[in-house]
Amino acid sequence: MANRELSKAEWLDKAEAYCARAEHCAADVRRKLFEWGAPADLFDEIGQSLYANDFLNDDRFCHAYVHDKLEYQSWGKLKIQAGLRALQLPESSIREALDSIDETDYFRILTRLIDSSGREGDRLLRFLLQRGFSYDDIRNQLKTES
Repeated sequence: MANRELSKAEWLDKAEAYCARAEHCAADVRRKLFEWGAPADLFDEIGQSLYANDFLNDDRFCHAYVHDKLEYQSWGKLKIQAGLRALQLPESSIREALDSIDETDYFRILTRLIDSSGREGDRLLRFLLQRGFSYDDIRNQLKTES
């Protein structure tokens, strides 16, 4: 790109293209705009436009985040919730996305981790707690498997 400053419309186009490729949240877009060198005074205006044109949607992002972290990284609800809160997303969107988790799938993933970890006792418990599963869910699942 030439050494010229981009207009507000060009920054918006660039942000829209970024959002069109994958699901992102406002924090992701702000970080990307900063990395690209966009003027900080445009961040809020661009964010508002992205929300208005549905390039950003907190509910949609939370659902996608929950799905991906659960299915692909085998995170528990607590770790997923912490990740979403770190992105400063609305608590109502976080709660709705977490409530949409199918319990059968959730415990299938927990069972798979228990079976494949090769750990036992306290090491297994610490491993599963670090993955974001609650102590009660772990205890109940271990009782079910016994």
